[in-house]
Amino acid sequence: MEIAMPRKSILLMLVLFLSACGPKPTATQPTPGPDQVNTEEQAVYAALLKQTYSAGTIVIMETTSTDPGSADPSTSRLDYVLQNLHDFDKSVAADFKARNDKAYPLLPDMKLGVTYVLLTQEQRNGMFGQNQSGWEVFYQNYPDAPGITTLSRVGFNTTFDQALVYLGTESNWLAGAGYYILLRKVSGNWEIDQKVMTWIS
Repeated sequence: MEIAMPRKSILLMLVLFLSACGPKPTATQPTPGPDQVNTEEQAVYAALLKQTYSAGTIVIMETTSTDPGSADPSTSRLDYVLQNLHDFDKSVAADFKARNDKAYPLLPDMKLGVTYVLLTQEQRNGMFGQNQSGWEVFYQNYPDAPGITTLSRVGFNTTFDQALVYLGTESNWLAGAGYYILLRKVSGNWEIDQKVMTWIS
């Protein structure tokens, strides 16, 4: 003897079955807030400076830049850098470009794990503007500094385990170099992975 099921029950069972077989919702990565970005950016700067310089007071230009005389990265320069990097997340490059659309002031209370001084453009001009002994004046003021360091803002990938940053150092009239540096987070610590030189003097 057959038992007839009401049509509504059949439809309900069919809907439940199809729902169970459908695609599962994917977990979305929470968007990091400004505080987290600032914290990670300072962690990248700290790791970069520690792994680049051995000691001394680090003199850093107070505004960001991506090359001498340039606030934002040109497409051709960034393309060159990306062509010479390997095994990196493309989102890190897009974020780097977006975050370096102009010069930005660095925070005066950054926690970098090293002794540092932020140098204004006016202070730099005062030492180098009309004084041909500018580097002598600089080293009189900062005798243990490795030169003048310029940093860009840091670009991150969406999972915050890769970072791209520019670091330039000038230590005398014809002594300096600039690098785009890719860092990776390993066991919670940022480590330099690759460098691409973009200028040298």
